[in-house]
Amino acid sequence: MVSYSPNQIVYAYHGPLIYEAKIIKTKQATESFVLNNDNQQETFEQQGAKFDAAKWDGLNCFLLHYQGWNAKWDEWVGEERVLEINEENKFKKLELEQLTKKKKVKKEESTKSSGNGKGGSKSGSKSRGEGGSRSGNGNGNSSSSSSSSNGGGGNASKRQRTSGSGSSNASSNSSNGGGGGGGESRRKTSNINLKFPPELKYVLVNDWQYITKDKKLVKLPSNNYSVHTILQDYRNSRKEVLDKHQLGILLEILHGLEIYFNKSLSLLLLYKHENLQYLDFLKRNVISYSQYQPGDAEGSSSRSHCQSKVYGFEHLLRLLVSFPSLISQTTMDSLSISVLVSELEHLLVFLKDNMGKYQNEYEYQSPQYNSLATS
Repeated sequence: MVSYSPNQIVYAYHGPLIYEAKIIKTKQATESFVLNNDNQQETFEQQGAKFDAAKWDGLNCFLLHYQGWNAKWDEWVGEERVLEINEENKFKKLELEQLTKKKKVKKEESTKSSGNGKGGSKSGSKSRGEGGSRSGNGNGNSSSSSSSSNGGGGNASKRQRTSGSGSSNASSNSSNGGGGGGGESRRKTSNINLKFPPELKYVLVNDWQYITKDKKLVKLPSNNYSVHTILQDYRNSRKEVLDKHQLGILLEILHGLEIYFNKSLSLLLLYKHENLQYLDFLKRNVISYSQYQPGDAEGSSSRSHCQSKVYGFEHLLRLLVSFPSLISQTTMDSLSISVLVSELEHLLVFLKDNMGKYQNEYEYQSPQYNSLATS
């Protein structure tokens, strides 16, 4: 447990973000006095209206001054809102700022789109306003998201379109969702055909429906069958039929896939309604910022708290359905792409055969969560 003292500079949560702050006073759980910035003891009565003695009875708390803020924002906070200044928490602070900035930009773009739609095409405005896009850039859109934003009919029609779209649908939908590619990029993507089983497409359509329409969330953490566990199960199922060289290639692909999942989750794979859940995981250290690398020691903090140990089947599918467009932006040669696509297709068949075991439940959230998530 980190101990804090008056005059110490720390990080502190205020709303969804982390700010630099200075500790002015401290009050320890077992003490009946406050220690000021001159290390002098003060009584509770001397603290004024901002200090609630009953609220902080038996708890550690700190009076913070946020650096660069007016003193009227000084406040007493519990130790759960205070963070030590180190590289891990600095990274956490930066990522929260990026997520909030991205959310603000997306809201501004949505406002502009609705404004332009008044004088233009209704269908274009509706497609952009559906709420099916994820928090990341366009390249992260799944086939379910793309199918849903095509507008029109109910759930049944969406499922029918998805199931009948064939193996190229996943790649074409992903490229159509891209935010910056030109015609050449789309042509390259269309040549990468990833055979995506219709059963898994149904899962993604339902995933989109549950989150964007029903306002549910996947029940997390996926302790029993996380992405990490699923990939380990797949490795074990394949290693008996592969020679040493092929097994080495498989391990390299699975290691890279898990690293890419951890790096891209917050940028590409989350719907807007899930951002608040992700931020809460960061705040409670369910997810750690010490980036996990395959091969880390079994008990290491980064290994036990990485994204691939928290999220599961549904989020892995969102990544896999985006791969055609993601691969097309790399400098991989055609042979490497062919090997990668072949292994991913084996993985998709494995996921289809075990989907009953790996699927997670969805659960409704509180009205407070829904209000904050859409604000």
